[in-house]
Amino acid sequence: MYRKIISLISLSLLCGSAIFAQTNSVDEGLSFVPKKGNFTASLVLGNNNVTAINSNVLPNHSLYYSSRESVVNRLGADDTFSVKEAASITNMAGISLNYFLTDKISLSLFGSYGSRSVAGEDAYSGVKALIDTDGHSISGTEIPAIQGSPETDNYKLYISAGADYHFKFEQDAKALKNVDFYLGVRVNYAYERLEKTQTSWLTSGEEGYLVESGDAGTATAEALGLGGAIVAGVDYYFSNAIYMGLEVNAFNFMYQHTEIVIAPGVQGADQSTTSMNAFSYPKFKIGFKIF
Repeated sequence: MYRKIISLISLSLLCGSAIFAQTNSVDEGLSFVPKKGNFTASLVLGNNNVTAINSNVLPNHSLYYSSRESVVNRLGADDTFSVKEAASITNMAGISLNYFLTDKISLSLFGSYGSRSVAGEDAYSGVKALIDTDGHSISGTEIPAIQGSPETDNYKLYISAGADYHFKFEQDAKALKNVDFYLGVRVNYAYERLEKTQTSWLTSGEEGYLVESGDAGTATAEALGLGGAIVAGVDYYFSNAIYMGLEVNAFNFMYQHTEIVIAPGVQGADQSTTSMNAFSYPKFKIGFKIF
């Protein structure tokens, strides 16, 4: 994971140096910190305050059957609709944009989107073992049954918007002239949808496992989150074109509503979760001043 971070930092420094080499020279006494009218963009590494849906909350037709009666697990009984993913500094969280209305106030917009699809597979009934003359099964002649797997699609969207206040230092504080400390507020929106469709599975009978086929529709799980945060961060500008920074949620609040529906037209099971965190979700930024 550390190699990933080092590679990204090295690439950003190289790109920033090339960009800065093409810009007009700046007096050494001037600060590179953004001012009114500047626009910055950054790649953000870390995790958002997103609650991830565990794909196991939607049913897979089990391998264990009795007299052709399918069995599925009860949903939501143990509060496992969704689980929080551990924060990881190596995870690409998204893209952040900032526009400076004044030297001290900027508007912030952050977003990320992701999708993951797993193709479904048909079940295979297998072949029973051959029987010898004594009526015993011949080991190694059987082909095991293979359970079918559902087609799964997962979509995630996260948007955060807000404003930051930037603390300015006197120009004679040379050690801090290129350091940008800020506090900000955010409004956060998170959405995730999981879809699972299975059309082939195994049932057991007197002659062994059989393949059942059908289409009971698509099982779905949806999570909608709304919340807010107070953030604190610091950016360091290596040049007029490139900077790096750290940001943390000093305080974070998120309300999430999750609902699962195992088949179209079936009563859904839902759950609401409220979470509050302090000094959470650290993020590392690699950014550029666009203009």
